[in-house]
Amino acid sequence: YIDRLRGILSRQERFSADASHQLKTPLAVLKTQAAVALASQHPHHWYESLQAMSVTLDSTIQLTERLLQLSAVKHKEQGERRFSPVNLYDIVQSGCFTRLAQARSKHIDLGYEGEQEAMWIEGDEVLLSELCGNLLDNALKYTPEQGIVTARLERDSDAVTLVVEDSGPGIDDEHIHLALQPFHRLDNVGNVAGAGIGLALVNDIARLHRTHPHFSRSEALGGLYVRIRFLSLVPQ
Repeated sequence: YIDRLRGILSRQERFSADASHQLKTPLAVLKTQAAVALASQHPHHWYESLQAMSVTLDSTIQLTERLLQLSAVKHKEQGERRFSPVNLYDIVQSGCFTRLAQARSKHIDLGYEGEQEAMWIEGDEVLLSELCGNLLDNALKYTPEQGIVTARLERDSDAVTLVVEDSGPGIDDEHIHLALQPFHRLDNVGNVAGAGIGLALVNDIARLHRTHPHFSRSEALGGLYVRIRFLSLVPQ
């Protein structure tokens, strides 16, 4: 127990240091943008600076929300897990439905495959929704226009498996461990905006549910293939 507690505290210390560094950067950018506006006498320059500040604020808000979510998961690692029955089918269906507009904006074929019935596991419904949402958001973000993103649920004798795969660039095997580190962004993402927290959050939520994600290359779509196996609440 002591070794486990030390590991948790060590991870929290690293997380706090990394989070502090990540928040300092956009705040410094905002200060520079404000200084540029104050130094100018032209309304057009003020407008440009305000636009730039708005974009920076949006990304900072998103980063802060992700940091709070990640911190909440890490906090729950220390305490007793209070799980309840969760219908994973409803979570996946809701996750896909709420992202249809986002998919259409890039002409991405987003869809669900699998059984059309309840699939019960034991877990934290809010965190599992966050896990599913992060997987879908990550796939939609990095899949190019007119691509494909597919979510699927598979059931066997004692487990329910969530699969999300896409036709994006994927992640090479040797870089998977880097993708799971908070704030780390891979070189193949190009100019796509992001803080490098999504998959780290997925990993932490899965670990809280006593499982872990498997990453590989999608044989069907060519992009990233993510599989997470949860024990069924009632074995089928």
